[in-house]
Amino acid sequence: MFLDAILSTETIAGILIIGALVMAVRSILFFTREAATMAPRLQKIDMDLNKRREGMADKKKAVKDLNVIVDPLKNSEGKLRAYYEVLQNIEISHERTEAEQGEKEEKERSKRIQRKKMGFD
Repeated sequence: MFLDAILSTETIAGILIIGALVMAVRSILFFTREAATMAPRLQKIDMDLNKRREGMADKKKAVKDLNVIVDPLKNSEGKLRAYYEVLQNIEISHERTEAEQGEKEEKERSKRIQRKKMGFD
């Protein structure tokens, strides 16, 4: 009978309600302690954010001014890259031609030397 009174629905509900209230009070106390340390940090972050917002107007204007300068240069960049590639190809072909001529001359010299050694010249 005593066990029935302890395990009754009202008793168990009361215990759960008291436990929930204890947890809520404990959480509120914890967050109040944390709020004291968080307030200065939050104020500092807010001040930094305001500084950044104030400086953005000048930077936006500078970006807009630079975009006016950069846009035509972007158009020219493609042409300059193509021109640079053509110049590189010309330079490579010129170096190849010089190397081939050097090899030819070297072969001719070695042939002449061989002929002289054999007594043909």
